[in-house]
Amino acid sequence: MRVTFEDLGRSFEAEPGGTLLDLAEREGVPMEAACGGFAGCNTCRVRLIAGALGPEDEAEAPFLDAPGQRLACQARIVADAVVRLDPGS
Repeated sequence: MRVTFEDLGRSFEAEPGGTLLDLAEREGVPMEAACGGFAGCNTCRVRLIAGALGPEDEAEAPFLDAPGQRLACQARIVADAVVRLDPGS
């Protein structure tokens, strides 16, 4: 599977079932995760542009305010995807 970070112009091979945050950390993508990846903040927020990610986790809901937004720490890679960094404040 391939995940593209559209705003960075970078694309990476990804392991199925891993999170976007895991991929970002492995590949050196500049993504903050103030809570350590436990869905306690919205600093790792991304926007899905194309493709698919695993189902939204209920822990994400309080942090998402637009269609296509996900928390990278919870978003599982299930298919090719194109995302854009969309950090919260």
